Amino acid sequence: MALNFNPSEDKYVVGGLLAAVVMLVAMYFGGQVGQIVFSGSAVAFIGLYVLLGVQSSEQRHDTNVFKLMVAGLWLILGVAFALLWHFHFQNPAYTDPTYWLGFPRATAIVVYGLWMPPALYLMFAYPYLFSRYIWDKDQVAEFRTMGSDEEGDK
Repeated sequence: MALNFNPSEDKYVVGGLLAAVVMLVAMYFGGQVGQIVFSGSAVAFIGLYVLLGVQSSEQRHDTNVFKLMVAGLWLILGVAFALLWHFHFQNPAYTDPTYWLGFPRATAIVVYGLWMPPALYLMFAYPYLFSRYIWDKDQVAEFRTMGSDEEGDK
């Protein structure tokens, strides 16, 4: 098995692997800088993962709309991580916690900032862009034909 590496086609894979290595190194060294580096590399990994999923459409469409979508995702996650670390460094022992929407502040930021907005953002953006940028009409017809062929084979 030969390794076929093409830098122009595999840029998101290489970027994702580099982000994963940075996350591992940051976890190993830890500390405040390690926590922030881990957060940044996790955000980069998630964005590169999204771009990897739409890489096959680069030949047919301009993927700048997905790059803008990932930039928005990075913005949401970057703000949430910045808030999380800002409040964590203000009170690292969590003495006398402040509650937001029923959770301690850090937990509220994780739930309402790191989980929900990116999930909702991708949940609405990706289906909106799917039919226009990912599959073309020929691929949809081919997919429907495959489904009808399997039913005929039974």
